[in-house]
Amino acid sequence: MLPRPAGPTFRRTRAVAALVAVSLSAAPLASARAAAQERHRPGDAVLWAGAGALLVGSALLDRTIESGVPDGGGTRLEWLSDRLNYAGRPQYAAAALGATWLGARLAHAPRTAEGAEHVAIALLAAGVANGALKTVVGRERPAFTDSPDRFRPFNTKDRWQSFPSGHATVAFSLAAAVSEEAGRPWVTAATYGTAALVGWSRVYEDRHWTSDVVGGALVGIAASRWTVRTLHARRAPVQGDSIASTPAIVISPLPGGVMVTIAR
Repeated sequence: MLPRPAGPTFRRTRAVAALVAVSLSAAPLASARAAAQERHRPGDAVLWAGAGALLVGSALLDRTIESGVPDGGGTRLEWLSDRLNYAGRPQYAAAALGATWLGARLAHAPRTAEGAEHVAIALLAAGVANGALKTVVGRERPAFTDSPDRFRPFNTKDRWQSFPSGHATVAFSLAAAVSEEAGRPWVTAATYGTAALVGWSRVYEDRHWTSDVVGGALVGIAASRWTVRTLHARRAPVQGDSIASTPAIVISPLPGGVMVTIAR
């Protein structure tokens, strides 16, 4: 591969990457008003058009941004990117959600426990979608090539699992689900901002193209928002009978194991 500059060009492209991250974190906030409207709302078309434009725009920037990333990733902010990567690993997210659920049950806080269940289900849905896309698309990671246009569909080797970014999918899935459950602007800003930094770290470490991160973000957001809203709709009050507090999943301890019951 050709050597990549690490001087002024790298600093300029890091600024571009920062702008992309800001766009990722600001996009959901800009659509908050539309999200408060009824189901088949006109704002959906605008939202999807914006998502498509963001993905296409990031794809056009793939070569430019990658040209400023050293082979193997940057080192100056490696301490930060390494820590941010933990926020995009599903095993840590699952452990945190499990601890939240258990703590809420012990504290007799059913709404918090149900919220943790919703976030976990949304994360699972996003993970399935991400895994399917990775295999179908088969895009080569930037660490192995200078071209973002190399694809080998249905190849299960990690080298060809670049699009979409799994870390970005996890981070933005958590951000979207937690934001939906919390319904607080500051929570939305904090979660999406953190997710954008996780996405930046994957480009900085030369593991993903910029469009991989944007694609992962869109998968995580779309899957989680749809899942959480579907779960909420199924627990909405019906004919005066409130079933909103019915847990999505009930886990009961048994001798030698546990029993999992999914409410219908």
